[in-house]
Amino acid sequence: MELVIIISTITSFFSHHLIDRAVVANSVSVIFATLITWLLVGTRGGGFDQEFFLQVLIVAVIALFISMIVGLVFAYHKKCS
Repeated sequence: MELVIIISTITSFFSHHLIDRAVVANSVSVIFATLITWLLVGTRGGGFDQEFFLQVLIVAVIALFISMIVGLVFAYHKKCS
């Protein structure tokens, strides 16, 4: 899970830095964080079963939550500037 948090924080920072619209930045961040995590941990021997899809869903929810928090920080920073 630590890997998911680190990757989603980095991708959400860069997506919110480069994209002004929060919804698009959140979507891009979640997609890239899920794909990067899946590629890094994708060497497991199992197939595409229900447990695998549940883990991908959990990764996507964690990435969305972190991206929303980073987006709020960026919005607050822009408001103060």
